[in-house]
Amino acid sequence: MKKVIITVTIFTMLASLAFAGDKIIGHHDLSDNRGLVRVKSIDGTKIAVDIVYKPDNRRLIILTDVYANFNPYTQKAVYSDDRFCPDALEMKFQKNGKVILKEAACAEF
Repeated sequence: MKKVIITVTIFTMLASLAFAGDKIIGHHDLSDNRGLVRVKSIDGTKIAVDIVYKPDNRRLIILTDVYANFNPYTQKAVYSDDRFCPDALEMKFQKNGKVILKEAACAEF
């Protein structure tokens, strides 16, 4: 139990430091409580986000000031920073305030 509390505390501190001073227009929790997504702006089909998450049995991943292609009709966004992996991270924004992340096998964060 003590290990879980320490992990959550460290995760919260890192997330708050990564996002200090930013204007946030949307805050979403990831499914299975693995992290969070903060939406900074939406401009047409581009969405600016900060993402903090911990994939199963891997290190903590923090993506700040990244842009993703966003489809407002399906509420899905796709982030990629590598042309060889065009769908590195898919985000599905649900109506309940949660986000489902799907990391592609080719993603290297």
